[in-house]
Amino acid sequence: MNPDKTVFLPLLEKLAKCDETVVREQAARSLTVISESLSDAEMQNVFTPLVVRLAQAEWFTGRISSCGLFYHAYARSNAQKERLRKKFMELCQEDTPMIRRACASKLGQFSTQLDKQHVIQELLPIFRQLSQDDQDAIRVLCLESLIPMAGHLTKEENQVHTLGTLLAAGEDKSWKVRLCFAKNFAKFADAFGKEITDNNLIQTFTLLLNDNEPEVKNAAITSLSHSLKNLSTEKICNLLLPTLQGSYIDSQVPFKAGVALALCEMSAIVGKDYTFNKVMPILTDLLKDDNSDVRLNVSSNMGKLADVIGVDLLSPSFLSILSNLTKDSQWRVRMSVFELIGDLSVKFGREVFMKSLESIFMQYLTNTAASVREMGISKSRELAASFKGDWILSSFVPKVIDNYNVEKQGYNYRMASLSSLAEVLPYLQKDQITEKIVPTFIKATNDKIPNVQFTVSKILAKNRQYIDASVYQSTIIPKLKDMSQDADKDVAYFATVAIKE
Repeated sequence: MNPDKTVFLPLLEKLAKCDETVVREQAARSLTVISESLSDAEMQNVFTPLVVRLAQAEWFTGRISSCGLFYHAYARSNAQKERLRKKFMELCQEDTPMIRRACASKLGQFSTQLDKQHVIQELLPIFRQLSQDDQDAIRVLCLESLIPMAGHLTKEENQVHTLGTLLAAGEDKSWKVRLCFAKNFAKFADAFGKEITDNNLIQTFTLLLNDNEPEVKNAAITSLSHSLKNLSTEKICNLLLPTLQGSYIDSQVPFKAGVALALCEMSAIVGKDYTFNKVMPILTDLLKDDNSDVRLNVSSNMGKLADVIGVDLLSPSFLSILSNLTKDSQWRVRMSVFELIGDLSVKFGREVFMKSLESIFMQYLTNTAASVREMGISKSRELAASFKGDWILSSFVPKVIDNYNVEKQGYNYRMASLSSLAEVLPYLQKDQITEKIVPTFIKATNDKIPNVQFTVSKILAKNRQYIDASVYQSTIIPKLKDMSQDADKDVAYFATVAIKE
């Protein structure tokens, strides 16, 4: 036996019994780490007896520490497995609540090491007993332990042995237990499978969407989006959607935001007609909500409906709402809307964009928030890549240049126009750039605002390869040389860099 591996075990055993919780827990973690490097003989002759001694300790602290060690000792304890099982079950029935609580937290983990027959015949009766404990903290831990335990059992075994306990927890008198059910519903759905979830669990879960405790409702709606894969279209349409229609109006912000995400996720399951007639009215209502977080969550997820509804998504009422949201008081909402418009435009194509979305989208050029303008600039490049030169020359460039030339226009907006023109250069011919865009760049070199001047210098330096070399040399270089002598240091520096480039 290598003493290096076991020499600390007696000391850690002593520390695992001490009164200080932090020390005790760290000692248990250290014992766990050491156990992973022990040989089978060391596990059977040294570690397993240590676990049993802790489980039999006179003071409750040692017994608490032992609860987390059974899982690590059991697999390699050979002839001592039955002894460990019995000792663990004795701890589960202790009078001291803290010990029962420790057992409840480790019950599921420990069950995954046991043979099915031992889980069903020995551990499950203890589990059901703990799940009805007077202390709601123990019932909560027991419910959390059900997740790995249910994954260890078959769907048929779960239906017979654990389903009743889970359903009871969903209607527990303690809101903390119901909260645990709501938070972990997606995990329960995965563990129990689609059939049980759809036939049994969803009815109990739906009650939590109308729970009197707001925290439970919020946790339930958060879990819903992750649970849809285990639900049938029938249950979503006939049970969940009617519930959501009646529960979101007077709810808290997190619940409304969760409803928005869940509805967008549902659309792919329930199909076009149901989405258009049932889901869209709710989302449209949420887009008008007083809270910006709700509006942001809707606008951030509306793109998911495009694949389901198609161009019909762009109804006059929806376009009106989009237009209003580009003026929203919260810049994050505005940025999300311009991102949505850009994504929808690429998806639906040039004709739909020019007919329905272009006038709304181009408002990014005069948005007061820099991040929103940057989003529009980024989406302009995507649109240019998708729609190509005809649209760029006939529609985009004229509008951007008109925006640049507006008298008394804020210099930030002129910079946005210059950056937008730079984004479409890769998709134009050099003669087109010379005729349509270079004059605006030349005009910018004479701008009264230094920020505009050095912005155009940086653009020219970065995009020189797209501009005809002779034009650059004869028309642009003289302007850059003039700016390189400017009294403003930034203007002079970036102009000099552009010349060198």
